[in-house]
Amino acid sequence: MSYLMTIKSLLLGAAASLTALAAAQAADLPMTKGEAVEYVKVCSAFGPGFFYIPGSDTCLKIAGEIRADYRFYNQSGDGIKANTKNDFGSDFYKQNRDIHSSAFNTEARISFDARTQTEFGLLRSFFQIRGISHPINWDSTKDTSGNTFSIKYAYIQFGGLTAGYAHSFFGFYDLDFGNTVWGPYYAQSNVVNLLAYTADFGSGFTATLSIEDGRDHRQNAFAKNQQGGQQIPDVVGQIRLKQDWGSVAVQAAAHQYRTAETIVPRENKWGYAVGGTLLVNIPVIDKGHFVIEGQYADGALDYLGIGSSKLKGQNYFFNSNGGFDGGKGWSVTAELGGNFAPQWGANLVGAYIDTTYDKFSNLGDRKVKEYSLTGNVVYTIVKGLTVTGEVTYTHQTIDNLSYVPAAGVAAIARDAKSDFWMGGVRIKRTF
Repeated sequence: MSYLMTIKSLLLGAAASLTALAAAQAADLPMTKGEAVEYVKVCSAFGPGFFYIPGSDTCLKIAGEIRADYRFYNQSGDGIKANTKNDFGSDFYKQNRDIHSSAFNTEARISFDARTQTEFGLLRSFFQIRGISHPINWDSTKDTSGNTFSIKYAYIQFGGLTAGYAHSFFGFYDLDFGNTVWGPYYAQSNVVNLLAYTADFGSGFTATLSIEDGRDHRQNAFAKNQQGGQQIPDVVGQIRLKQDWGSVAVQAAAHQYRTAETIVPRENKWGYAVGGTLLVNIPVIDKGHFVIEGQYADGALDYLGIGSSKLKGQNYFFNSNGGFDGGKGWSVTAELGGNFAPQWGANLVGAYIDTTYDKFSNLGDRKVKEYSLTGNVVYTIVKGLTVTGEVTYTHQTIDNLSYVPAAGVAAIARDAKSDFWMGGVRIKRTF
């Protein structure tokens, strides 16, 4: 025991000596306060959350969010399953044990917004990346286990120039609208690679010309392997007026579609889309708004927001005359929302999309229609933490759908209808 006590005394003595020596040496060192530039300073020029990057005049904002989703799903009717065998909906199935009636999903996003005021105008770069764990598939038939990481936005803005991966300038959808968890939004909401210039004429009046990657605007549910490579990018134009009462915009787009090398006849054709949007602010409630978007397309169905629908669509198809034509259609979406109490908000979204394919194959004219109604309620638990409950009803119809009644029996044309209910909860943390 005395031996252990001796070792303990020696160790304590050595530690005390080292501490005293370090303190004496530190006392001999000069103590200076760091220059102000070494400290992170608040940047108030661009709103809350920005700070100066030390040693520069660039302001940076780092933000993010985490979404935890829990969803339930039910289907009735014919159970159209389109875009699964490259045949534009020749499969039928009922609600069965292969369909996921419930699913969980988690998504995380982080963004970096850097801004510098220069003598030629504002220089801005924005980047957002997201990771998704076990993504939820729309039709509830595919097992989508695993994690995915992708770029949500990545663009540069300088004066009126926008270059990079950003929202298409066709339409009005942005981070403020499309306030649904799962409900479809039949309007242009794509993020695409683009190069655009916006001219500001004052008094809220702007005009934009955007050259956009046509590959990001393709819809080819039927002709997946029969569409040729991109030759000319899409051209998009928008005129917009923004005032205190709201905003109004009109837009147009041109989209080229081409047959593949193996298809005869080899042809190049142009499709187009036109649309208009109206936003009305409702000042009697916090963030109150009503927005309606409508668009028509011929050979450019992506601009209808058809990618948000369950049935998808196709820019062109082979007709009964042996040639190929562009699919036509129109869509409209309206959203009413706002905060009706300090901690409560709600959104109601109605949407309809209608596409036609005249003389489709040998089965006559085909029409694909879908409408959806979504409602949700958002409760803010504390600042930055919300929980949302949502219910969506969707009805879809395909006229003259190819259907094989039994093996060895020739295909017949018939109409098919299905109804879908989807509900769930989202817990979201933003910072």
